[in-house]
Amino acid sequence: MSTTSVEPVHAGASRFLTPLFLWSLLAIVLYPFLNLAFGSFKREGDFFADPIGPPHTVYWQNYVQAWQLARIPQFTVNSAIVATGTVLLTLFSAATCSFALSRFRFPGQRIIYLAFIILLTLPVQIYIIPLYVIVAKARLADNLLGLILCYSAGNLPLSVFLFKTYFDGIPAELLDSARLDGCSNWLTFCRIVLPLSKPILATVTIFTFVQAWNEFFLALVFIHNPDLQTLPLGLQAFFVNQFQTQFPQLFATLILSIAPIVIVYLLLQRQFIAGLTAGAVKG
Repeated sequence: MSTTSVEPVHAGASRFLTPLFLWSLLAIVLYPFLNLAFGSFKREGDFFADPIGPPHTVYWQNYVQAWQLARIPQFTVNSAIVATGTVLLTLFSAATCSFALSRFRFPGQRIIYLAFIILLTLPVQIYIIPLYVIVAKARLADNLLGLILCYSAGNLPLSVFLFKTYFDGIPAELLDSARLDGCSNWLTFCRIVLPLSKPILATVTIFTFVQAWNEFFLALVFIHNPDLQTLPLGLQAFFVNQFQTQFPQLFATLILSIAPIVIVYLLLQRQFIAGLTAGAVKG
């Protein structure tokens, strides 16, 4: 009797507490972004009078100044070149490598895969000196191609792990049928595996694009030409000096800089979620 009376109470509490907990998490995540957006529409005096509240009047001039003074178009083009090149090179390298690791047996296969997993734990600061020596000797410093190669190499471990996990879940019968129909390994990869891998392709694309778009440390080390600076590197010099920080213009600049990431995610969100959950349930 007591058991049947307690269960509805727990069920009702769960129905109430779960949405409350989720809404609380959503508010915690959204608050910094809303504060950033509110500040970008304020005049400087209004911002210091009320830094965290919504703007009383919308002041679009902050975005105009950010676009014109911070050289956002030029930095955006540089970042777009680097991010797009990194995504394409990472997708091709990681997908082909993972297909070989997943579907072929050869000496050293497990050691190679284990090496990729170990590289996931190493931050770039550990090997920045030998990396800089390699880039300098290859004459790729102050070159967007140098950033693309470095970013692609840095994204390979995670990308290979994600791709291989996904490829392991593709039924072997599909690949065997393609080979019986006369497809080579390359045609099997292009015509069978890749069309089935849209979710993981979208997942790796988003992860890689965000990393390449936001990366600052390697860009600071390798890029010294102001005309080749990426967006995170180029924006550090604007609206912040030793005497004053122009917060409304800075916030407007930050909003403009994250807009491409939001657009990419919105375009690929369905495939992204499917890619994250792929392989979670087998059988």
